[in-house]
Amino acid sequence: WPSTVHACIHSTSPRRGLEHAQRKAVRRGLYSPGPEALADTTLMLSMYARSLSRASARSARSPPLLALAARTARRSVPAVAAQRRLLCDASGGPSSGVVTALDILRSVSGARYTMDDPLRASIGEGEPISAAIHRMVDEKIGSFVVRDAHDRVAGFLTPRDCLRCIARHGDKSRPGATPEGWNVPVSSVMTPAKDLVYLSPSDTLDEVRSLMALSGRRHIPVLAGSTLLGILNPKDIAKYIHLQRNASTSAKSDFVQTVMPRKGVPIGTKLTRGSGLAAEAALQLYSAVALLPHPAKTESGGEDAFLLGPHMIGVADGVGSWWEGGIDPAAFARGLMFASRNSCTKLKREEELDPAKVLLDAWHKMKLSRLIGSSTACLVSLDPHKTELRAANIGDSGFLLLRRQAGSSSMVEPALGTLDSAAGIGAAGRKLHIAFRSPQQLRAFNTPYQLGRAPDSGDAPDDRFETPQDASLVRVPVRPGDILVLATDGLFDNVDEEALLDTIEDLIEGSGTGASPQQLADAIAARAKELSLDKSVDSPFAILAKDNDILWGGGRPDDITVLVSHILDRADARAPPTDWAAVSGPGEPPPELLEAEALLAAERLAAEAAAKAEA
Repeated sequence: WPSTVHACIHSTSPRRGLEHAQRKAVRRGLYSPGPEALADTTLMLSMYARSLSRASARSARSPPLLALAARTARRSVPAVAAQRRLLCDASGGPSSGVVTALDILRSVSGARYTMDDPLRASIGEGEPISAAIHRMVDEKIGSFVVRDAHDRVAGFLTPRDCLRCIARHGDKSRPGATPEGWNVPVSSVMTPAKDLVYLSPSDTLDEVRSLMALSGRRHIPVLAGSTLLGILNPKDIAKYIHLQRNASTSAKSDFVQTVMPRKGVPIGTKLTRGSGLAAEAALQLYSAVALLPHPAKTESGGEDAFLLGPHMIGVADGVGSWWEGGIDPAAFARGLMFASRNSCTKLKREEELDPAKVLLDAWHKMKLSRLIGSSTACLVSLDPHKTELRAANIGDSGFLLLRRQAGSSSMVEPALGTLDSAAGIGAAGRKLHIAFRSPQQLRAFNTPYQLGRAPDSGDAPDDRFETPQDASLVRVPVRPGDILVLATDGLFDNVDEEALLDTIEDLIEGSGTGASPQQLADAIAARAKELSLDKSVDSPFAILAKDNDILWGGGRPDDITVLVSHILDRADARAPPTDWAAVSGPGEPPPELLEAEALLAAERLAAEAAAKAEA
């Protein structure tokens, strides 16, 4: 248990540290806990951690580790026996009043998933997708656990995976024909086990919903050690809540009162774009960028890159470990933002500007260039028809949307899909609140999702990297007066949200007439750099590192790129013109990308010439 003890000592929450270490042991096959074993271990090591903390507080030099552990263990044994039942209840048993994943499974799993017959909700990894689709329809199963030849969990398959397979691999040889070439093995379509998220039986209902929201997964397996208990989805949660709130009503009464009044769409119902249609081109971005490289990379300009345009902004963070192989980590990030800039120009001319399409187009250009390296990426734009912000994010860069507090003239009512309704909680005296924070994507701690290519990558998909299809896609309502802060992890790893709000509010108050985007970007970046070099206060990165068994104190020096945008009404006197050309930087794009874009341009001209000649 060295890793468990280490986690317990250095975690800001001993309980969280213990649970994290236990999960690691379970994944490695070193530990298969029952409820009592988990209770015993948790109690003993929690007492040990508290004892060590008290000893460390009393003396600059804590007692020898083994002696203290022995004394703590001797004191803990009677307490464990006495408190075991209490802890099992407190971890989510029925007597605690806390709803857990296991409670939900027990209540609603009988219709589709049963703990007695888990193979019913599974499918072999070698079976064709068509078999999975037929079973989903015939057996009314919403998702499958994919098993290998030894009945071990190999992955997970959902209806969305099946549809994505048909759309990507299906080839219509003639109009109206059934797509060909899509009926591939389940193993080539599923989400592999290493990328799955899962729940434990003691996870609370709030934790279940949080995991679904943050991971973007709707079907999540529940594991007890190495045993699959079942699978939860939002429908199960809704059913459980309904059953608990309406336990005394009959099934017929439920249907008559709930379903019948809402059954059938009224005749004459029409589809419209809604009120957002009138807002076409009514809002625009007024943006600026500040880039501060890592103190050791000032000459090279760092490894971050940015896109700054009238309709779209973006950031990319090159993965620094490529230096070990003699590869410039900045090249891929700069190339990706340059390709995104050109894709913006092309797509704005041909169709609506969509961050997901821009990222996909830029990624295809990067693949054609065969440039080695990898980076995160986040692109943000305004919807041309609605008062919405659209974003596509890969990795741990991201953005915050700031809005004026309730009571301000610009604050009408809470907007759906934002944090407006919770803005008043703990925000006394604040002029701004965070209306939205973008989700981040990580394979593991400090290992973000990334687009990239390795020297040994071929033309086949490389599971060491993500693709634009893995991007987190976001749509969030915006209003005139909102402030958008888009940045790489150099900001978010060093500045917590309260400090960020302090920095912005201080500058807005001090400027009198309101701070410009450039002033805000410069101030935020400067504050992030200051905190990154401060060893006396734990940064958000340091706190999270300790929660993941990594000793880290103070800030985290890194490249810091911050883009700030005011979201303005086009009639606002501060609104800049929109006919200026987008820029990317810093520095020049890699020559490999320029050659690839020249090749694409030549092919496009040749195709247009051939089409004219044929006509």
